Amino acid sequence: MHAQPRCRLVGILIAVLFVALTGRQTRVAADDPAGDTGTVERQALLKEMRAAAAAIKVTEKVGEQLRPAKLVEEPIFRYSDEQRQIRDATMWVWTMEGRPVSVMKLERYSFPDPKQHWLFNVGSASPRLLTVQWPFDKEFESKKPGLSFQPLKDGAELAATKAARLIQLKQLSRRFAATMTGGSADDAKTEMRLLPTPLFRYASPADHIADGALFGLSATGTNPDAMVAIQWRGEKESARWEFGVTGMTNGGLQVRLDNKPVWSQPYLVGRGQVFETWMYFFSERSE
Repeated sequence: MHAQPRCRLVGILIAVLFVALTGRQTRVAADDPAGDTGTVERQALLKEMRAAAAAIKVTEKVGEQLRPAKLVEEPIFRYSDEQRQIRDATMWVWTMEGRPVSVMKLERYSFPDPKQHWLFNVGSASPRLLTVQWPFDKEFESKKPGLSFQPLKDGAELAATKAARLIQLKQLSRRFAATMTGGSADDAKTEMRLLPTPLFRYASPADHIADGALFGLSATGTNPDAMVAIQWRGEKESARWEFGVTGMTNGGLQVRLDNKPVWSQPYLVGRGQVFETWMYFFSERSE
């Protein structure tokens, strides 16, 4: 009379053990990067984007000289934007003496037409003029500085440590807000989101910049359509906080500081692909 329950108990234990083992195997397989096709694809796309960025030459005009800028070897930001059918994207920066002079968004789209697979969106982050050259038949020359800096008032004196200065930079960035407009009559408005972490942190002793950061503002996903540069620049008593704003979208932009307008860009859809401080184009090749 006791043998049947004992057999039944053994059967239950075997079944539980089988489920536990197979479940564990499933979780291990799911966590295995070699078996994650999404990860493999992202790695392949990143390799392609890295090669594309490395092949681009950026020069800054200093007087009558064109000085080559240096590419930061890894992307400063990686993002996606499902609303715009962007499968994967990276942001790259070129520097001169440590400070940013050019920023590029390289985006991989899901459009069926191969000629629309890659989008290059390059803009100036320099107070001077820039030239950007691709290894294929494409070039861009800015018509005016990408960033024009203004005093950022009511900021505390620069903190002594790098960690404390990062807190200051984030606090100052939260004073900015922006709206994207979707039509020439400003009939479609989207409040943009400030990305909480700086896209790029920098310093340039040669340009008397003790600390600075680029912050992104996004209307869709985490795609930085506008950027605010905040930096502490100057020597001794003349040093101060200052800011500059630039956009990398054909949507209209309205940027506010302490709820007061400080910078704007008109709605640019239908006005071409080359502008005074930035340009974009689609390509079927990434390099």
